[in-house]
Amino acid sequence: MTAVPPKIVCVDLGGVVVRICRSWTEGCAAANVPSRGFVDGSEDSTRAQRHAAVDRYQRGLTVYPDFLDEISAIFGGIYTPQEIGRIHEGWILGDYPGVAELLAGIQRGGIRVACLSNTNDAHWKQMQETSAAFGVIETRHASHLLGLNKPDPAIYAAFENSTGCAQSEIFFADDLIENIRAAQARGWDTLHIDHEGDPARQIADALAKRGVIAAALAFKAHTSEAIPSPLMTRTICRAEQPGGVIKVRSADFLVDELPLYEPSGEGEHLYLGIQKENMPHDEMLRIVADHFKVDPDSIGTAGRKDRHAVTRQAISVNIPGKEPPTELTHDRLLVLWTLRHGNKLRTGHLAGNRFAIRVREVDPLQIPVVYRRLQILTKSGVPNGFGEQRFGQRLDNHLLGRMVLQENWNGIIEHLTGTSHPLFPEHQRAARMACDAGEWSASVPLWGAGDHAERRMALAKSRGWTASRSVKSLGGAMLRFWVNALQSAIFNRVVDDRIAANQIDQIRDGDIAYRHEGGACFVVDASETLDSLNARALRFEISPTGPMFGEKMLAAGESVAQAEANAARAFGITSELFSGSSHPPSGERRPLRIAIENAALDSGIDEFGGYIRIAFDLPPGAFATTVLKELFGPIRTNFDVHE
Repeated sequence: MTAVPPKIVCVDLGGVVVRICRSWTEGCAAANVPSRGFVDGSEDSTRAQRHAAVDRYQRGLTVYPDFLDEISAIFGGIYTPQEIGRIHEGWILGDYPGVAELLAGIQRGGIRVACLSNTNDAHWKQMQETSAAFGVIETRHASHLLGLNKPDPAIYAAFENSTGCAQSEIFFADDLIENIRAAQARGWDTLHIDHEGDPARQIADALAKRGVIAAALAFKAHTSEAIPSPLMTRTICRAEQPGGVIKVRSADFLVDELPLYEPSGEGEHLYLGIQKENMPHDEMLRIVADHFKVDPDSIGTAGRKDRHAVTRQAISVNIPGKEPPTELTHDRLLVLWTLRHGNKLRTGHLAGNRFAIRVREVDPLQIPVVYRRLQILTKSGVPNGFGEQRFGQRLDNHLLGRMVLQENWNGIIEHLTGTSHPLFPEHQRAARMACDAGEWSASVPLWGAGDHAERRMALAKSRGWTASRSVKSLGGAMLRFWVNALQSAIFNRVVDDRIAANQIDQIRDGDIAYRHEGGACFVVDASETLDSLNARALRFEISPTGPMFGEKMLAAGESVAQAEANAARAFGITSELFSGSSHPPSGERRPLRIAIENAALDSGIDEFGGYIRIAFDLPPGAFATTVLKELFGPIRTNFDVHE
């Protein structure tokens, strides 16, 4: 029988997502509070009273200060309320390894991720601020919000009603057997977690048996690389709801490039206004190159546009002194206009991008919530991090970029065509196994229609080319893009760190600041006080920057430079590699935040259901998905990452 994947994966928090203290003695040790009295042993006379107090607290019947007083009183005053508070704060010990990446992999595979936890408001807020895995969870249910505790059957019924999922569609993981049995009694599919083991691996293995291969592969990809995810994990708004889905239809995601200048009408470069739908950037370049019979590297673009969308942009083709023999036609690509110009269109030669996006599977009446967050972003700015598109469908472009800088050509071939990095579509398995066996010629026809880079690599190897020549046959643009993905991953980590410190909109000693008018950067030094600089930052005149490492990047002051170097080391490299390799990027400073402009918001219902529509302009290089996550919380895309 074919395994049927669940529609929603629901996890407990403590003992599954985050490690927690399992005894009072352990809690005292974590908080550096001396353990007093008879606790956790047979002579503990306070256990029943403490459990009753915790039950009321977790159901939201007791507020935090009263809870601390109550526990202190139960202990007869041998612990002060302040000490109880320290123990309470130290109870959560951090995320289990791999859980954040696993949950993100499940979500990218189109399956909802939820939690159902016995917890409290203080720990809830603590996880919001400190847990990357908690930040991935899009649908959140907890005892203090529902007024119910597991294993009460009513809390499971409340979850079913809230999510709209049938009992058989829910996969539930918990570390307490009584909670598992209560879920099983309602017909849920369950997994009893061993909290002393590896919860991420246990969940990944269980879901793989249920047909959720994406989750298992995402976990394996994480554990095979001792480096963090390239994606940002933190947001300014810390939004939990309303969630939603984007790209249900390509027409739901519209992108218009805003030109930096208009073509002059003369010159050797033919500019074309291109509209494409559901087409990746590289496929567009191949179609244009084949039509004009030019090298793809001779085609200029100001930037890459989303694949699963309707996008409009300008491109340039170097065809001096001749006109195209026929009109370019394609079922997913349309030429809107043509005009000549004197120079090639270069990356960054745009004023920005205009987005109009419909978010679906969301209550249109939630628009006031989104509006309030939009007001926050208008004031504070949007984190200028890089979205998933920069890192590819396998979220591995940064790994390839690292190998380019290291000139690890064999590693790139193995990673791109083999099974060593296991996050790949199932249709590629036969081709990859053939490549692993060195059967390059046999693998060529086995690759899918969209596997262009993989097929080209296998073809190069079948001709007996060296590893270096084979990789470089992919073209300089591809290699530069991989290196840029590595730069982007490091930048995302710097942004995360500044959000965690509440300093993404503040200037500090050692920063390189960015002037939003004109785009120039300057070193923060004693010539202007921090108070004066932060007043300018508040007016959105300037912003702190992060590194896009390279030869020409302006180095930050000592303390900031050290933090940036640590971000690079987290990805297994030193910042010096960006200037010491044979393929060094030029490098630049990138503002940590950007302004959102010309924003508009509306909601409604059409023939495809309810939606909230958001339109806005962003400067070059900014990602609309970052804005959406701030406004809507965890948000899903309507396609599998492995498609």
